[in-house]
Amino acid sequence: MPRRRWIFYLASQSFRRHELLRDLKVPFKVVPSAYRERWCRKTAPEVLCVRHAAGKVRHAVFPKAARFVLGGDTIVWHHGRGLGKPKSRAEALRMLRGLVGKKHAVYTGLAIWDRKIGRVLTGCAKTDVWMKPVVEAWLQNYVDTIHPFDKAGAYAIQAKLKIVRKIQGSYSNVVGLPKELLRKMLKELG
Repeated sequence: MPRRRWIFYLASQSFRRHELLRDLKVPFKVVPSAYRERWCRKTAPEVLCVRHAAGKVRHAVFPKAARFVLGGDTIVWHHGRGLGKPKSRAEALRMLRGLVGKKHAVYTGLAIWDRKIGRVLTGCAKTDVWMKPVVEAWLQNYVDTIHPFDKAGAYAIQAKLKIVRKIQGSYSNVVGLPKELLRKMLKELG
């Protein structure tokens, strides 16, 4: 953690990222970003999520005196395809049907823009995730319970209803903000 009480301007509306930053005791203020994610099937997931995170910080609306702007982007990657946030219940069910009983990867890219020196520090975390096999009725109930529309891959590892069987890597990465990577980046900032 930085010794100084820097304020980070977080270019993310994600409630889960807000909670994880509070857990880390990182002081932050939420700011909007005009960045629009563009998906490219030929781009590797670790490149794509870092590109999106950096785009969010570059297009954020923050005070002129702001020094640090933080952005993040999470992608669920399965069989060579990125799964973002579902736009409908039917799309959420389609995503989850493709994931249940199988392994996929979650990538989160982080970007911190130090405006004082003009440097953008980036990093990416990957976690392998194995989903439980479930029946259709359970899946329907799951979608109605967790409200999947703000979740990449349409699921929440932290939900009371457990759909994840096991993981290899960072739990907080699957939630949406890899704490270990962020700590490393903050140390690099000094």
